[in-house]
Amino acid sequence: MSIIESFKKTIAFFDGIKNEGLIRDYALIGGLALSAWVRPRTTRDIDLVVAVSKDINWADLVSIIKTRLHKRVAVQKGTRRTTIKEKLSFVSGQIEVDVISVLEFELASEAMQYAVIAKVFGMDVKVVLPEYLILLKLIPSGSRDVLDIQELMKRANKKKLKILAEKHRLLEKLETLFSKLKEL
Repeated sequence: MSIIESFKKTIAFFDGIKNEGLIRDYALIGGLALSAWVRPRTTRDIDLVVAVSKDINWADLVSIIKTRLHKRVAVQKGTRRTTIKEKLSFVSGQIEVDVISVLEFELASEAMQYAVIAKVFGMDVKVVLPEYLILLKLIPSGSRDVLDIQELMKRANKKKLKILAEKHRLLEKLETLFSKLKEL
């Protein structure tokens, strides 16, 4: 199964469980979200942020994925010190799907809330705005994330980005990154 087929199947699944009321909402983040805003790049995973409905919990979502998609699901729990409190991963075709809970992750919750519909592989998908994607990529700040941030800055509203970075206590990290990039 190609990445496009895997993507379409994954989005159809999450649309379905959203329509059933099992999740309140979800949005695309990561490399595929990047491709909605700037030049597409190769990615090895589908990254989503998800808010489960008030009637189910994260373990229920894991069970739904296992039973409906017949997938093995890896569950990761965060700690008090980590931003991500709940995350799960499974393989769809040849690509990994990473699903991050918005539980106690205000930035991800807000990013999902203000996400917009964009075309990705010909499908209408809710995608986080460039400013939120930059801040989400700023948290790990891996080498690929830094390159992505540079690309996303071409589409970002810099004033809005600064306000959001300050609100989510990431302004110092953002300014440090920009200082390093100017030195190069």
